[in-house]
Amino acid sequence: MELAIAGTGGIVKTCLDALKTLSAVHVAAICGRPASEAKARKLADAYGIPQVYTDYDAMLKNDHIDFIYVGIINSMHFNYAKRALLAGKNVICEKPITSHIKELDELTSIATEKQLFLFEAITLLHSPNYAFIQRHLPAIGRLRIVQANYFQYSSRYDKFLQGIVLPAFDPSLSGGCLYDLNVYNLHFVMGLLGTPNDARYYANIAANGIDTSGAAILTYDGTVAVCSAAKDSESISGVILEGEKGYIHLNSTPNVCRNVILKTADNIENFDGEKYDNRMVNEFAAFAAIYKKNDLAACRKLLKHSHVVMQVMTKLRIGAGIKFSADAQ
Repeated sequence: MELAIAGTGGIVKTCLDALKTLSAVHVAAICGRPASEAKARKLADAYGIPQVYTDYDAMLKNDHIDFIYVGIINSMHFNYAKRALLAGKNVICEKPITSHIKELDELTSIATEKQLFLFEAITLLHSPNYAFIQRHLPAIGRLRIVQANYFQYSSRYDKFLQGIVLPAFDPSLSGGCLYDLNVYNLHFVMGLLGTPNDARYYANIAANGIDTSGAAILTYDGTVAVCSAAKDSESISGVILEGEKGYIHLNSTPNVCRNVILKTADNIENFDGEKYDNRMVNEFAAFAAIYKKNDLAACRKLLKHSHVVMQVMTKLRIGAGIKFSADAQ
């Protein structure tokens, strides 16, 4: 896989660190805005990336590139992914894959028509610990309650309180807690349980209309899932799945997905099958393997899951009165 990187932010460095361990993926180029050219060149020097671009469309014309990794601000995911697909490139897009379900519908249509791969980078779905939870969920009996928590006081929140609005708290850039942190809780729950019967979002909304924290309530037949996340406060993160015959406890943030406890009436088991410190290694290994096999069916299965989550996220956000620029398009 010949991969090009769009973006120069913190997530890109984490991505590049992960890719150092994967021989199946070669980073051929990186693109930053003209104002970020120095950052792009610094990353290229540090990670041995042969080409640096400040013109995204020029990078898309490079015939040696198979995939584009989109690691930029949320509001630009759709635009960059669409341009890449139209240029005949496969795409790995950071979460959330789009700002609105209609955008994802359009990307899916293009990818399907052109027989291209389109992946959303959701780390937990490719974790051996998440696979363990999926396999052992029946052991705890009928699932009654799910508590999924992701709390992380944002390094940008203090500036936000001072009136300095950075992308993480800007509704025009598709920021906010739901799309940054709670997205992982939603992927976690819906990856296990599918589409909820009903979903509602109760958020703490700031004066500029962005959610700084909130709880999404998902209801299923006989099961209630509470997905809570906060960028304005700090607490204990993790997931507890409570069944009639026991429980499963994930003792980490959902995106990292480490340290699982399985408790039943006559047994308690601690499990952590993760081999890598970097949470992004497994997902890129999975994407590379799917691409090598030309397994479009596996890609479409993952994309269908992303579609379900984005459909629910769009409903949750709009129902809570949080407006993005993408809503008017």
